[in-house]
Amino acid sequence: MAEFWALVGNENLKLRRRKLVWIGLIVILVVSLGFSALIGVLTRVTDDWGYEDPTALSKSFEDEIAFYREQLQNEEVTPEQRRYYQKELYRFQILLDCVTERKDWRYSTDITELYAEAKVSENAEFAAWMETLIRADNYRGYYRYLIEQNERMYAANPTFAEAANAGYQFCIENEIPPSGEDWRYNVALQMSNALLNLRRVEVYAESNPEQVRETLEAAKDQYVLLKYRLENNIRVNPEDSFRLTNTMLNLGSGSTETSHLWDTLNTTVSMTSIALIFSIIVAAGMVAGEFGKGTIKFLLMTPASRWKILLAKYCSLLIHLGLFFLTLLVGNILFGILFCGGGDFFLPAITAAGGEIKRSSPILSLVGNYLLELVSMVVLSTLAFMISSLFRNSGAAVGISLLVLYGGNTVNSILALVGADWGRYLIFANINLSQILRGTSIFPRQTVGTAVVVLLLHMVVFLWTAFDAFDRKEV
Repeated sequence: MAEFWALVGNENLKLRRRKLVWIGLIVILVVSLGFSALIGVLTRVTDDWGYEDPTALSKSFEDEIAFYREQLQNEEVTPEQRRYYQKELYRFQILLDCVTERKDWRYSTDITELYAEAKVSENAEFAAWMETLIRADNYRGYYRYLIEQNERMYAANPTFAEAANAGYQFCIENEIPPSGEDWRYNVALQMSNALLNLRRVEVYAESNPEQVRETLEAAKDQYVLLKYRLENNIRVNPEDSFRLTNTMLNLGSGSTETSHLWDTLNTTVSMTSIALIFSIIVAAGMVAGEFGKGTIKFLLMTPASRWKILLAKYCSLLIHLGLFFLTLLVGNILFGILFCGGGDFFLPAITAAGGEIKRSSPILSLVGNYLLELVSMVVLSTLAFMISSLFRNSGAAVGISLLVLYGGNTVNSILALVGADWGRYLIFANINLSQILRGTSIFPRQTVGTAVVVLLLHMVVFLWTAFDAFDRKEV
């Protein structure tokens, strides 16, 4: 046993001397640092969007007023255009009188539109009411107007009206203005929509209970989850964190109910592809490189058997693969906390199932997602290791390994497209366990259990082929 671990230590020493290993670690850290820094900078920049100097905002309103007055003096405008210009003039005039910042609810809602439309429509009573609400900063009155609108809309079904107004009632009771600056307003509206959707599904379920059973459960869970957040004052739910595209959209929207830290951390899971590429290149050169340089003869001169030598190389590969993986995981967490703040790091992730709330650790979920990606790293690196055992030239082994990596997914997609169902049993149809868990794999009805069995069978074939080829290969 001591002889075997001495061989592993020797292989580790060889890999530590390879520049590629250190380049891989540096690239992983640089990419992790760069991405977290980018998100951190964007967060700070976009958090200030819309918070102009009151003088600058007033100047923009004055410019709009001057523009529409000029347009109204043009005798060639059509009656429809004149009506629009007059409406906008009314709107910007009252904004100039009452609003000094864009986060003001009177700027972000449609109340000034309602006022201006009533003015040009010569609905004096409604226009006066809206103007009173605007000038008095009376958002409760605006909520009551919205509630009345819903009651008229759903006059035939008071249950629907009650659901549609649940969010507005919550905001009135808790003195929450209709502005996205308060996360409770956004979540309250989401809760109303979820409750309204639940009521509609319940009505449909009365005549089609079996067809909508799952939909009904999902609607109920969504409502229960949002209600729980409001009742327990939970601003951010890490479970709602998004991938890269949505992360960027969240930053640009000034959203107050998302966590930039968890958006960033969950996005970084996709960076395992960088570690995978370096792992494959390292694996593809481990055996072929020894034969290409002629150094394999010195290894074979030792008392150790060939299978021990190759197993030591494979163990060393797994150790360095783990090093790449840990560098990526720890680097992303540390840089994410550094640039996005660590206040949300220990927040619980909240889910609902069967109408019951469940709290869990998002840290465990994050590590779990990384471990799912680690499975693909191990399997594909083993494939590259096998290819390395079949060749004497490390360049050819690396090239073929990368070709298989990127060509395999393409071939699998083509097989799925043409309906070749047997493609589900190939390695690349089962390598992305996270997709299979989400039910978004390219072949329908794939299960994690089947995928794991397929991957294990491929691993056995890869390792058997590698050991057989290494044992037969002449020096």
